[in-house]
Amino acid sequence: MIRIIAILLLLCATLWAKPCVYIPAVELDGVHQDYADKLVRWTKGYIENKKDVNVAESEYESHFILQIKMQRKDNGIVVIYTLKNSDDKKEVWTYKHMAYTPNDLIPIVNVTTMKFGQWNGFRFGVGLGTLGIAVPEMAANPAVDVMVHFLYSNFLLSLDWNWGINENLGNDDFSYMGFFLSPSFVFDGRTVFPFIGPGVGFSFMEYDTDKYQFEGSGEGLTLFLKTGILFKPIDYKTIFAIDVRYLYNFYEIEKVSSGRLIPVHGWSVSAQVWW
Repeated sequence: MIRIIAILLLLCATLWAKPCVYIPAVELDGVHQDYADKLVRWTKGYIENKKDVNVAESEYESHFILQIKMQRKDNGIVVIYTLKNSDDKKEVWTYKHMAYTPNDLIPIVNVTTMKFGQWNGFRFGVGLGTLGIAVPEMAANPAVDVMVHFLYSNFLLSLDWNWGINENLGNDDFSYMGFFLSPSFVFDGRTVFPFIGPGVGFSFMEYDTDKYQFEGSGEGLTLFLKTGILFKPIDYKTIFAIDVRYLYNFYEIEKVSSGRLIPVHGWSVSAQVWW
């Protein structure tokens, strides 16, 4: 567990900064400079309002370049936005639209900045991983997660169902199912966003070995602490996540040899995809 957390912190430290976008001078063809100045000012404002993207003052400081072209055509102006990687100048995406009046420029800016990806809102997710017992002894099973998230700025609220699939571990019989609610704080980042938060839920456990067993099954309140990272590429709407949890279950298992009751602690690691 400590090694996993250390690896996550190292990844977060190396990719901590927000993505920065540099907007060079607008390429004009038959269009007055005043239109270009307004378009750049509005574009910078809309991008910065997204909070997860910064506008760089120079190309050297940027991760992406947003080149804008304005061309006079018939009774309107063709506006072309092209996003490129700063390092290799490869195109990420291009958006083109026609403006017939100055008022048409703001909707174009709004649509363009939405292409950076929508961060806030509800998301559905699924995950695959491992769920196990840490106390009284180590055991683990493959696990499936189904979840609904609400993400707003630095706040994340998650409702999820976690199922540790029943596996025959020699003479052992272990399965786990839980329903959980958890708020988290999401730290700012570039393409990696670390998060941390507490959680609460209700869980059911079956565990039958030569050394430990429940009278029937374990069930009851579960508290946990979770941490992890979100991967949000600037040009995709899909979020990838790694979720790590330490679970404290408020029910006890019996040690067969002595009849002593022992609290059950658990853990889980899940790789997830959110849409």
